[in-house]
Order: sequence, then structure tokens, then C-alpha cells
Amino acid sequence: MPPHPPTRRTWLTGTLAAATALALPGCATPRQDAPLASARPWAMPGTFYLDMPAAPLPGSTAARQHRLMVYRPEGEAPAGGFPVIYVLDGNLMFPLVTQLLHNRGARGLALRGESAIVVGLGHTLPPGSGEVHDRTARTYDYTPPYSGIGPTSQGLAQGGADAFLDFIATRVQPLVAGQLPADMGRQTLVGHSFGGLCVLHALFTRPAMFQRYVAGSPSLWWEEGRILDTCAAFVARHTPPGQRLPGPLALHLSQGSEEQRRSANRPANPERQATLRHTPQTGSAADLPALLAPVPNLACDYTVWPGADHGGAMPFVCIQAVRVALGTWPKHY
Repeated sequence: MPPHPPTRRTWLTGTLAAATALALPGCATPRQDAPLASARPWAMPGTFYLDMPAAPLPGSTAARQHRLMVYRPEGEAPAGGFPVIYVLDGNLMFPLVTQLLHNRGARGLALRGESAIVVGLGHTLPPGSGEVHDRTARTYDYTPPYSGIGPTSQGLAQGGADAFLDFIATRVQPLVAGQLPADMGRQTLVGHSFGGLCVLHALFTRPAMFQRYVAGSPSLWWEEGRILDTCAAFVARHTPPGQRLPGPLALHLSQGSEEQRRSANRPANPERQATLRHTPQTGSAADLPALLAPVPNLACDYTVWPGADHGGAMPFVCIQAVRVALGTWPKHY
């Protein structure tokens, strides 16, 4: 004899029981034997990291380390090797860039596109730290040197970008070239904020290190717009009849449309505010393509991310970096 269809009462009873078992935290007391007790950390396939010694910060003897995060795409590498994306602020941006590329490999064979090696350049954090990155270390590593530099108004050391770029050139790039199937003729450097400032410093002082540069929301205000002086020297050096660039290079600049609107809850930055009062043009990267136009063999463009503030521009910069590295960004490629 077939079972009776459920009545409204029995249906509601079963539904409520199921809802109780699946209740979200804060809505009901979870079962003590829930499977989360046996959960394990999750890592994306193809990723690993290693820590490499870094010189102590100025005025300190404390040891510190750079954290190198690497993604190696699954499958066989193309004949010339995978392009390489070097991501500053790796603690923040490496997962975003890597997930975008990993998603491409998860498609069916007919839809899969080219992938890339990702090298996240970050810093180790103390055990149990709730920070997303080491603000002190990044301030030093990503800001250019200059005569007479002192600490920021928050007491953070500045001016270590050349030492940091030396670390990439002498330690990281040889490691990538020697142990990964990399196309060293297609290397992209991407950074946001102070990272974007470091990207510009790398292009203007070491244009042969990478072929493509992605600078999101670069901190042009730093030290009264000093990076613009470096830009002017770069233009003078590489404008005919000056020295030719080592090959075709590209610079991709961007900002969020809301970045010029200051949030009432955002802590003041005295250096930035002082710079913008005296040299307001340093608050935007929009003028750089025109300044760089005289340089042959350098393609440069500027993009605005609608609705994004300074922090909100970061995911868009990650998307752009992937497309630039793979040659699918619509401008100049």
C-alpha cells in the first residue's frame, strides 16, 4: 500500500527540522558535532610559497622576510613558456590574480585560453596577525630613494624601492627563469597604490626588467610628486636622439572614479594632503600618457574604473593585469 502523502503539519515539521540543522551562525545554536570541527585549510591547486630573507628596515636590527607566492598553471606549458605576472602586495593581490587564471584552466578544453605564472611578492606576518599586509615593510619597499629622505609622519621608513627591485632582479627572476617554464620575454609587473608608485619607478629607472607595467592608483603625491621628476628624466633620456628603449614596452595606468572624493572616515595622510595643496596635478595619473608620448616604443593608456574608490580599484587592476599579461587587453595589443 503506497504511503500517505505528507500533510501540511508533517511537511512543516520536516522543513523546520532541516532548517534548524542548516542554521547560519547567529541565527541558532549550531550542533556540537558539526563537521566544521574537522575542517582543514584550503589551498588553490598549483600554488606554493617560500620565505626569503630581507635586509632589516632602517633603524632596526629585527630580521624580516619577503614571502614569495607562486602559481604554476596546470597542464603542459606552451613552446615558449608561460608569461609571468609579478604582483606587488602579494598578500592581498596574489589570490585575486591567481583565481582569475585558475578559472580559465577550469573551463572545458574548447574554452580554455592561455594561462600565466603568477609570482606574488609579499611579506611574512607574525603568527596570528589579523593584518592583511605589513604596512611598515611595504612603505619602505615600494617607495623610491632620494637624497634627504626621512620617515613618514607615522614614523615609517621610506626609500627602499631600489633595494627591493635588486631583490627581484637578482633573486626572484633567476629563480623563475631557472625552475619554471617561463617566457622571460613576456613579464608583467603590477602594483596598486604604493605598489603602483613602485611600478612607475621600475619603468622609469629599469625599463629592461619587464615588458609590461600595470600601475593602479599610483601614489603620485609621494614626496611632493617626486616621481614626476623621475618621469621627466626618463622622457629626456629616451626621446630621440636619446637612448632607445630595450624593446616595445607598455604602461597601463588606472584609477577609480571616486578616488578624488575623500571619505569622511578615512584617516588623514599629512604628506598626501600637503602635496595636493601645492601641486594638485599629482593627484591623478591621467596626465602621464601625454607626458610619456614623446618616447618611441612605449605604449601608454589610462583607464577609469566607474564607481570604484581607491581600495575598490584593486580588483579591477587585477583583472586588467591578467588581460595585459595574456595580450587580451584591448588597448595596444
